Amino acid sequence: MELTFACGQCDAVGRVESVGSASEAVCASCGTRRPLHREAFDGSGGLRACAWCATDDLYVQKDFPWGLGLALVILSFAISTVFWYYRRPMPALGVLLLSALADMALYYIVGDVVICYRCLGQYRGAGANPDRVYKAFDLAVGERYRQEKMRIAELKKRDAEAPENVPKAP
Repeated sequence: MELTFACGQCDAVGRVESVGSASEAVCASCGTRRPLHREAFDGSGGLRACAWCATDDLYVQKDFPWGLGLALVILSFAISTVFWYYRRPMPALGVLLLSALADMALYYIVGDVVICYRCLGQYRGAGANPDRVYKAFDLAVGERYRQEKMRIAELKKRDAEAPENVPKAP
């Protein structure tokens, strides 16, 4: 199983090829080392929690670039519009049907990726989603972690702006 993470020091994207057997993650950009949480894996090597930040809130989505998907939809719409302009409804509908069939085929071909709500670490490969345990993105859970990230950033900003003789927030 592979882990893709964002370094906490330099925000560079890093990768751990075999996260199940690795004891730490190393940023290729700045060299920062961070230990991985071994308790994140169950006895059979399946993922129970995030090995990067140890939260057990994970979700699953298709491992397909959103930009490419959007480009395919826009391209099929543009081609279909040209056919409609020249009053050729059958080719226009054919293009739309073909793009729908391609989308359905990609849905079954493309694999899943498990993502952590807190750190947005991505897990790919065998053992990442054992027995389809993880569900799709939940907006309420995602909002909870977004609010947490905003509060932490606000506290860091406030602490950085505080004068040296004033005690910092706990």
